[in-house]
Amino acid sequence: MFGSKKKGAEAKPAPAPAPQPQAPVEAAKKMSEAKNYISSGTVIEGNIVSHEDLHMDGTVKGDIKTSARLVLGKDSVVEGNILASEAEVAGRITGTVESKGLLAIKSTCVIDGDIVTKSLNVESGSSFNGRCKVGDAAEADRSGNRLRAGAAQKPAAPAAPAAPGAGK
Repeated sequence: MFGSKKKGAEAKPAPAPAPQPQAPVEAAKKMSEAKNYISSGTVIEGNIVSHEDLHMDGTVKGDIKTSARLVLGKDSVVEGNILASEAEVAGRITGTVESKGLLAIKSTCVIDGDIVTKSLNVESGSSFNGRCKVGDAAEADRSGNRLRAGAAQKPAAPAAPAAPGAGK
């Protein structure tokens, strides 16, 4: 009755949980840090506009504009201009990169284009080919570009003819 054990009924240990692969965990961690995630192997042809953080490991053939944080992984490729509140870039970019705050360029990053940012952090090993404006000069450039963009649409005034005998 109580306290007696049946023969043949031995306690079996619970089965060990199956091991989980690490890659999905890492991807899930990246996705939890950013509201928007574009995975490696994804190609987007067109512009992206976001008001939330964006993490990208894929390819974008178009402009990226976010009022939040942008993270470009080492496998990312952007063929277009970037405008972000702040950005951390580790992939390949062909176009202008503009950050209103900190722009962190990782060692694996290659940028072929101009940089305009308030604050800049560049790791050794990165590659950059273009012009760079940082700090107050960058803010003045942002304002100036808007003014110049409007002026660029108007044709330039013709040059005044040289006075006779001016070159002698």
